[in-house]
Amino acid sequence: MFGLFATSSCEDMLMTGNDSMVTNPELDNKTDSVFYALGIAQAMQQLADQYFFIGEMRGELVTTTEHTDNNLRQLADYSATTSNRYDSAYVYYKVINNCNYYLAHRDTTLTTGSTNVTINEYAAVEAWRAWAYLQLARTYGGNERGIPFYTEPLTTISQIESSNFPELTLTEIVAELAPSLEKYSGLQVPTFGTNSYSVGNTNWGLAKNINPELIFIPVDVILGEMYLEDGQWLKAAQHYCKYLCDNKLTSNDYTVFRMFGEEALLLTMFPADFERSYQSLVDSYTQIFNNSATPADVLTYIPMAVSSQRGQTTNVPLAFGYDYYSTESASACPRAENVQIAPSATYYALTNDCDVYYYPKNMNGTTLEPNPNNVKAWKGGDGRACYTRGSLSSISNYEGILNRDAADTTKIYIGKAHKNANVYLFRTSTIYLHLAEALNRLGHPDAAFAILRNGISTYLEQLIPGADGVYAAHQYMTKESVDLLTTKVPFLNDVNRTVFIPENTYGIHHHGGGFTNGKGIENNMSVKGSQATAVGSRNNLYYLPQPIIGAKMQELSEQFGLQMEMSKQDSINAMEDILCDEYAKEFAFEGIRFYDLQRIARHKNEAGLYGSDFGSIWFADKLKNNNPQVDLTEPKNWYLSF
Repeated sequence: MFGLFATSSCEDMLMTGNDSMVTNPELDNKTDSVFYALGIAQAMQQLADQYFFIGEMRGELVTTTEHTDNNLRQLADYSATTSNRYDSAYVYYKVINNCNYYLAHRDTTLTTGSTNVTINEYAAVEAWRAWAYLQLARTYGGNERGIPFYTEPLTTISQIESSNFPELTLTEIVAELAPSLEKYSGLQVPTFGTNSYSVGNTNWGLAKNINPELIFIPVDVILGEMYLEDGQWLKAAQHYCKYLCDNKLTSNDYTVFRMFGEEALLLTMFPADFERSYQSLVDSYTQIFNNSATPADVLTYIPMAVSSQRGQTTNVPLAFGYDYYSTESASACPRAENVQIAPSATYYALTNDCDVYYYPKNMNGTTLEPNPNNVKAWKGGDGRACYTRGSLSSISNYEGILNRDAADTTKIYIGKAHKNANVYLFRTSTIYLHLAEALNRLGHPDAAFAILRNGISTYLEQLIPGADGVYAAHQYMTKESVDLLTTKVPFLNDVNRTVFIPENTYGIHHHGGGFTNGKGIENNMSVKGSQATAVGSRNNLYYLPQPIIGAKMQELSEQFGLQMEMSKQDSINAMEDILCDEYAKEFAFEGIRFYDLQRIARHKNEAGLYGSDFGSIWFADKLKNNNPQVDLTEPKNWYLSF
């Protein structure tokens, strides 16, 4: 199971021009090194489907259909055994062993002039290995049981059979791997000399390009992920911060709203979300999921081939009803008989909670004009859900898309999966939301909330402190949190403050849940879950921590019979659930839901606020509609058989 990766034909999408077979290379020249690194990338392709389906099917945002493959059905109801096609530690250890071989044999002194040409690539391979071990811990062990761990390359069966591998828990894996990665903090990923290259067309004409930089995992990102999983909140926040600051990555505006002009807006009928000239959903948020080599917001993906002749393909599009590899252009639309994964009632409930307005562009070849008679057509819950329901320009019958309560799976179109057949690992939004999780658990729920409402920017400090250290004009930021964001997590220090400014920084909730940064239009419209403005006021009066966290506390109290107060610890727990809901709306159908739920549940158990098993109870409740075949209040049942 631990054998080295054998390179495939030169027709493969990740092959270099070198058509030789590499056997036990010394990796003492740049060409062999690049060639071998791309071989590791090919091994990553082989685990893509497993990573995606385990992460998606074991969450609560999707449901099965009558067409669902039995392997997927078993993942969804937690009945999967070692015979399940997606239960394979082998694919992760294949990546790990190839990384081990590279790290043991790479000549790290190779230079071009005075430049070390290996260091970025070497660090990137260490990051791949750390990520693979993190997935093994998430899938098979956590801190409940250890998984086999080794860092030396194994090249023979006898080595495997004679080895007595230590079994390490998640915490122990982090302790083993993080110190070495820390040495490379701040390094950029390798470029391989080009920004993008074509990997061909699908048979029905979609051109596909990939960016070699995006196949690598940045060191600070994987360090942030490891520390977040292990509950080392400050270290996680600092590495997320470093990556965002070094790369000047603000929380972007992938809003779903569009301006028509004041005379057409009928301001007495439509909310303030239409104030500014935003791009529409189909023009903006969809760009994250297109065939571009550099899709907006994406930091790391596993690019899959356009055909089996070009390399490793994926079953993900087909599971959502799209035949990505078909010869017919009609395959751009899903077919009901192919849909194996559909949005769940839980997903609908979450997205319906945000009562915002948007228009779906080019529906049926036309544009819906705003008028009082079209209010029902415009009202649709969280705007991000509109896109996950499909490529609207290609759907003639849009009734089921606008009606979030529709249970008709024949009208379910999940568009994230069909245009590129890539598996996403990290987006900029991932980093910001995981940063919010770390800041919250660090004791700063107001800073976590700022990432949803405003984004982290100098806007948070441009205020006069009021009584009790609270920034009165902001109504929620404490001086303690602003100081943290200036010092230990230095978004707002002298170096970074010119980047993180209000003009280019938005709250993540704004992506689909409504305009949240306090710059509303002067009217008396209110939008549930998004904003409410008073006549003559330009301050957001609704989307603030006190009402939002208070409402979540009330919900949790009723759901679990808890006695809760507006204490800091109660606020942290409630804020964590608010973030969990935002994860669902931002990352639905991207293959990561289970991993988020699992991590949050573990940390709720470790916090012990409502008992040492509250996280387990919470986890089981989240997944009760999956009809689980095991007791999910037992953490040992969260993991697959090894």
